[in-house]
Amino acid sequence: MSGFCKIFNMDMNKKDWDWCQTSSDDERRSFYDYRSGKIKVSKKQDLRFVTNLDLYKAADKLIPLLEGFDAIAGIPRSGMMPASYLATLLNKPLFSVIKDKLEMLKFMSDFGGSRMGGYKGGIKNIAFVDDTTCNGRTARRVKDTFGSDIKVFSVFTTSDGATHVDGFGEILEPPHILEWNFFNSTYCTDTMFDIDGVFCDNVPIDICRDEERYIFWIANVMPRFARIPKLFKAHKLVTGRLEKYRPITEHWLKKHSFNYDELVMFPNEREEERNKNHYEVVGKYKAEIFNSSDCKFFVESEMSESKFIRDNTKSPHKIVICPDSGAVL
Repeated sequence: MSGFCKIFNMDMNKKDWDWCQTSSDDERRSFYDYRSGKIKVSKKQDLRFVTNLDLYKAADKLIPLLEGFDAIAGIPRSGMMPASYLATLLNKPLFSVIKDKLEMLKFMSDFGGSRMGGYKGGIKNIAFVDDTTCNGRTARRVKDTFGSDIKVFSVFTTSDGATHVDGFGEILEPPHILEWNFFNSTYCTDTMFDIDGVFCDNVPIDICRDEERYIFWIANVMPRFARIPKLFKAHKLVTGRLEKYRPITEHWLKKHSFNYDELVMFPNEREEERNKNHYEVVGKYKAEIFNSSDCKFFVESEMSESKFIRDNTKSPHKIVICPDSGAVL
């Protein structure tokens, strides 16, 4: 299925349309501004990579504002993340918006979940919660749908968006990238990704020294499922793993449904050089690949390696991201 996106003002293919249907108006607007050049991303700018942990830390700041409400409604889809979290902490009923109607999420009791079985309060006022607000389009639509007197809160908002919500956790100006959207957004097509430490845990040092155990590890390690690119193809996966481990690596990627264009592995003949100074040698190798492409982003797991990639990257407009720490270089 495809469709017409009012923000991008164009007909979209199935993949782009699927992404549009699972992304908020503000998320699409933010990406549109980036794509159209309204947001210039360079090393000199304060691009922020907002982690999942950042989201929940900022959501905590909404707790005093939401305490007086009888229930919380998440604005689909990503707004359901902080809404569910906050409703659980405050022990309040949780609602979602389904086809412009409010639906209480319930199963084990009238108010949702076994802990809510003893809930005694009524439901007169509901707080609507979203994860981000950019220009306020979503907040305005919620108020148009449910009445101008309802209250809308956002975990993050821009300064412009703040005038359209009734409360927020933190101001978040562009340019920024959200971890909970990044790995299945169109940003993937502009990104190179490390494997170990990004898509799965890093191989323990003692296992690296034993080839038999190493092979077993990379063949069987569990992926970080929330980071698997599925909707859009990652431009390249660039790893310090040796080329001789390509069949095992490709099998693992296929097994877990990774969507990518190319896998680049480290040359076998440079193994000894790599082992003497892994971070520097592999970092410089990844920088060479990064320099030869039009990609804007490189997602790397290790800060030390990230610095070598950054220092050996020629274009000031290319960005290295360490997602676990939220660092941008």
